[in-house]
Amino acid sequence: MGRKKIIYYWEINASSAPELAKFYNDIFDWEYEYEEKNEFFSFKTSDDKGGIGDAIFTGKGKIRPHRALNVLVNSADDPVEKVKQAGGTILQYPFESENVKLAFFEDPEGHVTGIVEKLE
Repeated sequence: MGRKKIIYYWEINASSAPELAKFYNDIFDWEYEYEEKNEFFSFKTSDDKGGIGDAIFTGKGKIRPHRALNVLVNSADDPVEKVKQAGGTILQYPFESENVKLAFFEDPEGHVTGIVEKLE
C-alpha cells in the first residue's frame, strides 16, 4: 500500500504576488516570509493542531468549478466586510452546512477561497 498520499502545500500562481500577498495578509493576518529573487511569499498557515485538509465536491452550479483554499476562522461572518474592502468579491455569503458555516469569495485576480467556521 505504501505511504499515505497527503496534500503537501498549496499555492496560487498570481499575476501580482505582492498585491495578492497583501490581500490575504489584510484578511487573515497570516505571517509570511518573502523571497525577493523569485517574488515568492511563503505563508505560515498551520500550527500544532494541524493545517491543510482536502475534499472533492459538486458546487451545484452556485459558483464556477475551481480550486479553493479553505480557511478555518472563528466566525464565517467576520471576513466578509474585509474581503469587500480589500477588493474581493463575495461569491456565497455565509451559510450553514452540516457542522460548519461556509462562505466563498474571489480575490482581485479571480482565485476562489472558502471560509469555514466549525459549529458546535
